[in-house]
Amino acid sequence: MTEQIQSNVVGAGIVGLAVALSLQQSGRRVRLFDRGAPGEDTSFGNAGIVSIASIFPEAEPNIWKAIPNMLMRPRAPVAIRPGFLLEFTPWLIRFLRNSTQSRFESNMRSLAALSHRSLEPLEQLLDMAGATDLLRREGMMYVYETEQAFAKAVERCEYRRALGQTYELLNPDELHAIEPALTGSLAGAVRIPGSAFAISPLAISQALFDVFLRQGGEFVQADVTRFETSAGRVNSVVTDQAVDGDEFFITAGAYSNVLTRQLGSPVPLVTERGYHLVLPSPDVEVKNCFICAEKGMAVTPMRDGLRLAGTVEFARLSAPSDDQRAYRLGNAAAKLLEGLNLEDGTPWMGRRPSLPDSLPVISRSPIFDNLYFGFGHGHLGLTQAAITGKLLTALASGIQPEVDVAPYRVDRF
Repeated sequence: MTEQIQSNVVGAGIVGLAVALSLQQSGRRVRLFDRGAPGEDTSFGNAGIVSIASIFPEAEPNIWKAIPNMLMRPRAPVAIRPGFLLEFTPWLIRFLRNSTQSRFESNMRSLAALSHRSLEPLEQLLDMAGATDLLRREGMMYVYETEQAFAKAVERCEYRRALGQTYELLNPDELHAIEPALTGSLAGAVRIPGSAFAISPLAISQALFDVFLRQGGEFVQADVTRFETSAGRVNSVVTDQAVDGDEFFITAGAYSNVLTRQLGSPVPLVTERGYHLVLPSPDVEVKNCFICAEKGMAVTPMRDGLRLAGTVEFARLSAPSDDQRAYRLGNAAAKLLEGLNLEDGTPWMGRRPSLPDSLPVISRSPIFDNLYFGFGHGHLGLTQAAITGKLLTALASGIQPEVDVAPYRVDRF
């Protein structure tokens, strides 16, 4: 009888959980490591959107015009924390290099290749966990406050059409008919019928972790400090002791670069901090999830209340949270949802792993033949988790992945 492969996965957020389950499905024994409880770090507080519509990189043409505002207004929807600029500048230069029209379109195609394939594998994992009720498939909307912003969105829908994405353009009356709670002063919306949203991102992580354990998975709650290597292979992961394995996967989100640097594959990863505010008694009925691009905010109805998520703040990994950014989301939402009750809102901050081209790392190590990477998903960890698991399992199994993974290689920088 062939002995089972032992896979060690470092990082138990939504991406690590999806990778672990995919590896289990391929017949491997899987051990999962994390310093905290599975799904309770950044994966806990995302907007909950499985956004098959997310195809546009953050580095878009003319983005340089917005940089002065990021520096001068620390509470703007996109901001750079004062004191972080010098450390941040090398990443920013790479980001701007990705904002040419050709790089924007290339990165867009690579994002679409993942996002368009993201929902089905996630639904398969939830079905296996008996948790399909945690995902709603009502679609999602991008709503716009100004005619100028809506016109730009309509123009960009040509990219969506060219990539085969289904969408609908809504005028203010059509938008109000779908979501009556929204004010009547909006310019319009782009609706993506095929998208879905989670009513509890944490419950999804917990359901996946439960099935992982039921299938024989092992969880080690410990801080991974280093790896032992020899002869072009990783031999063990080290916490308070060395734990051997046959293959190793780094899926540690914003903490991944600390580990990949040790393994000879540093990447320009920074912390893009996101905030949310949960309103337990919003006093308005929101039926759908939607994103208001001008406010940098997603609004998602969840089982513990209305979640307002968003803003982008670049800062050091260890910098304290600025809860006022979360409360400002409430003030912004009150301008969209008349009568919104902001009392007892609970703020939260999480650390998104952000790369300058907005693409994740989904890659075999160029140095160690039994080491694989899956991190850097930015705003799209929940969306791209399950497809990342499928692709990494294919790479580790010597099977041709269903998506060309060359754009996501770890050494592309």
